[in-house]
Amino acid sequence: MQCSQDLTRRSIVVMPTLKRTEFLALSLEKLSQVQFEQVFDVHIYLDTCSEEKLDETEYVRDTYFPDAYIFRAGKHIDAPSGTWNILHALKSGYEIGADYIFIVEEDVFCYPDYMSWHLAAQASGDYFATCGRLKKEYRSVFYTNPGSCFHRDKLGLVVPHINDSYFADRKGYLESHFGSIEDCGDLDDGLIRRVINSVGGIVKYPDPAVVAHSGFWAYNKLTQYKTHGTIQERIEQLRNMLPGLNPKDRYLKDWEPYRWARQRIS
Repeated sequence: MQCSQDLTRRSIVVMPTLKRTEFLALSLEKLSQVQFEQVFDVHIYLDTCSEEKLDETEYVRDTYFPDAYIFRAGKHIDAPSGTWNILHALKSGYEIGADYIFIVEEDVFCYPDYMSWHLAAQASGDYFATCGRLKKEYRSVFYTNPGSCFHRDKLGLVVPHINDSYFADRKGYLESHFGSIEDCGDLDDGLIRRVINSVGGIVKYPDPAVVAHSGFWAYNKLTQYKTHGTIQERIEQLRNMLPGLNPKDRYLKDWEPYRWARQRIS
């Protein structure tokens, strides 16, 4: 799909996605409710997939955020946890020329003040990134993906490392370029953390959160959390499932439910 010709200087939301199209539907629905005075473009980056998955993604886009663009990846070097697609989504947002690049993964739900908080936070100091929610165990330099935002100047320090050498040997590449930083990890967020550390950067978090990271390990694994049928049926099953999720079944430290009654930050 071709981009419009007037994207430069706009805010871009990049959305890497693959398997959980029903999560993407709810994420786009929440994103459509974000309050923002200016136009922002949404780019959905669909990893290598079948024609059926592409058709479902197009349905979800047309239903919940019709103005979004869909980009479909071809074959590429394998990397776990969507690492290739996440980093290339960010890289594409940078290369388009946007001033601010937001990342909203398929299982991240934005609150209405998502963009207004980020832009105010970006203007308030020299932050490498602003992150969508605060986790008490994280240090000020510990970047996390869900609902984050970069000014293009900062993201430009990460982009040169998004290359085949990194994907072919993540640990070796990171060790040779950044040395040993044991608590950073070696996936997409680990690469970004190492770049942040290398320049003495810091990140800023909101309180309360401006996003909820609602994907969970048990989804489509435990019987009570399986969805079936058409994409329309799976979306509604997921919508009904999430508010009643048993916390002991989440198996992820950074999972959090969407707080449906949460008030907007003044």
